[in-house]
Amino acid sequence: MLDKTIPYFGVIMVKDNIKEYPKYNLPNGYSFCMYEDGYENYWAKLEYRVGEFNSFEAAFEYFDSEFIRNKEELYKRCIFVKNEAGEIIATASIWYGNHFGDKLMQRIHWVAVDPDYQGNGIAKALITKTLDTFNELGLGDILYLTTQTWSFKAINIYMKFGFKPYMGEKPVNWKTKSQNFEEENKKAWDIIFDRINNR
Repeated sequence: MLDKTIPYFGVIMVKDNIKEYPKYNLPNGYSFCMYEDGYENYWAKLEYRVGEFNSFEAAFEYFDSEFIRNKEELYKRCIFVKNEAGEIIATASIWYGNHFGDKLMQRIHWVAVDPDYQGNGIAKALITKTLDTFNELGLGDILYLTTQTWSFKAINIYMKFGFKPYMGEKPVNWKTKSQNFEEENKKAWDIIFDRINNR
């Protein structure tokens, strides 16, 4: 779950050694599947459950605006995890991002594990599967993701996979609270590392 007791700042992480990462498997009885028509309902339920949206309806509307226009890509890029009963309990996608300018780059997008299933290694297996899919599709040699201070537990996992904090200049299409991206970014990472190191 998100830790909303700490200040919110958005951050970026980048991975350039896309072939190198740990391999984790799902627990016994769990399985991966790709997006199918209607799975937007499961996606919206998951993202609402983890606190990314204030309502199921808002999450559903976001999915419709962000993903459906490239629906054919969803079948290859949007990953789900099923539990032993066949219920959808996690998701992640490889999607397009334009934070660094007009040229679209590939990003890991909207990773979520149902709160009832967190802490069981599902997120690590899901990130492994996402990186495997990225490489199988031959999508390039750099991958990034956006996240926030509230997700420091997830950030700790991303770092295990070789994602590093982005500490460069303000990306072209990045929105910040202040005019000083570098200062804000440093403050965000100070908060994140403090939480990770003192868990």
